[in-house]
Amino acid sequence: MKKKLTLGSLAMVLIAVAVFGTVAYFSKSFTSTGNTAQAAKFNVDTVNAQGQTIGDGQFALGGKLQPGMDPVEVYQFQIKKNDTEVPLEYNVDLIPSGDLFPSDGSSPIKLKMERKVAGAWEEVNHGTAFRPESDSEDFRIFASWPHGNNDIAFQGKTGNIKLEVIATQVDEEEKGPFYTGKVTFKATPNGSAKSTTNKGVVFNKNADGLKVIDVTMGDGNGDFERTVGNFKITESVSGGETWYRVVTASEYYASDKTVWRLTEDRVDTSKKGTIHFNKGNNTYLTIESEALYNWFVKK
Repeated sequence: MKKKLTLGSLAMVLIAVAVFGTVAYFSKSFTSTGNTAQAAKFNVDTVNAQGQTIGDGQFALGGKLQPGMDPVEVYQFQIKKNDTEVPLEYNVDLIPSGDLFPSDGSSPIKLKMERKVAGAWEEVNHGTAFRPESDSEDFRIFASWPHGNNDIAFQGKTGNIKLEVIATQVDEEEKGPFYTGKVTFKATPNGSAKSTTNKGVVFNKNADGLKVIDVTMGDGNGDFERTVGNFKITESVSGGETWYRVVTASEYYASDKTVWRLTEDRVDTSKKGTIHFNKGNNTYLTIESEALYNWFVKK
């Protein structure tokens, strides 16, 4: 009998373990409803001198153009950022067409656009992109007709000038300071390649929307620092081509008259994080920098 009671008691203990041995995790639920998501504001406007949004036919040059005419201001406009909350890039372009402005560029009419920078008017290349420096950007357009050998061929001809302003959201610019990886410069075919590393690099666009890169040596005193020194790479446009010129602090190429430069098609960005300026004939400049590379290849 005692054996049966013992077995019965054991059975009860096993049942109790099965029931009370179950593991339970603490759990709570929280719910939040009625939340509002709002996109950032994008409210750029371009207005004329009267503060009105620009429209068609707002500046006309009919009957005013003649050979020997000095530059005259024909239009003013302003790009207003207003309450736009995202980083921006502007592209401002003048696009002439018609018989007065042949596609071969032989028109005697010269158009010039100026942008106000730090309180002073500066001529800018239209068709280039730039980031605004203030909440409003002021522009003005000039037209002139210098004397030429073929002026009579354009008498009575008409044309059209399209003013195009495009505002585009862009990524936030990375914040520096930035430093390079390896930098190698072989300035002459028969000279030696000089290398250095961990140099300060600053990059931005000038008032014309063209790239400018400055590399500084800091406290280094190696061969590169002594014979090349600080150097600047500047983008320019001439003859219908984009160029990159390199001016160094210490080399022969410190003179603008003997500047080391190459065309855009000789810039190799196929290796991520590296920009290779290949001048040809066994001369080149290579800069390793992730931040510089990302900025440089961005259109």
